[in-house]
Amino acid sequence: MNYHQNYLKSINTGLNLTEFTVSSAPVKGDDFFIEITALAKKVKNNRGRMFFIGNGASASFSNHMALDWTKNGKIPSFSLSDSSMLTALANDFDYATAMREFIKLYEINHKDLVITTSSSGNSENIVNVLRYCNQMNIDTLTFSGLKKDNASIELGHYSLFVPLKTYGMVECIHQVFHHLWLDRYMGIEEWNKKEEQNMNNENFRL
Repeated sequence: MNYHQNYLKSINTGLNLTEFTVSSAPVKGDDFFIEITALAKKVKNNRGRMFFIGNGASASFSNHMALDWTKNGKIPSFSLSDSSMLTALANDFDYATAMREFIKLYEINHKDLVITTSSSGNSENIVNVLRYCNQMNIDTLTFSGLKKDNASIELGHYSLFVPLKTYGMVECIHQVFHHLWLDRYMGIEEWNKKEEQNMNNENFRL
């Protein structure tokens, strides 16, 4: 088997072995996505917001999903993507608490949902966000990987864990599951499509 085949096989293995928990209890993948899709609908109905938090590549995913949930899912969503805001908060507080201070500035409340993406699940600024949300009784959804004994699984109400050993694999699989969640919420079924999507406003079709 060549490198290309091994790589794709590993991605498929990671997708199939991903573990899901709700309130620390294991659940099946489809049940998990039913629950978090219902959660997103609850946020929408309550006029709440979503906050996507991540570092590095996971920050890029957070920006991407904040865009997609706002534009396509019609739920106002935010990510700390403004470099001026990020550096100001890191300078005034420190990097470990900058993202926590970001959601505090937006007066986050129990109608909102916080989604963290961290390959290790142990980034200090992610952990601080999750601890604050628990203190404030705010729902959290965590995407993590690598080692199972990570803080994101422990602190997140809803948790998705990819049990692979390399960052690239974990990041790719996180992105797949981010899109799976949004597409399920929007009722998009690639396997039943007869024509391509068009997201242009004038010719919009899912």
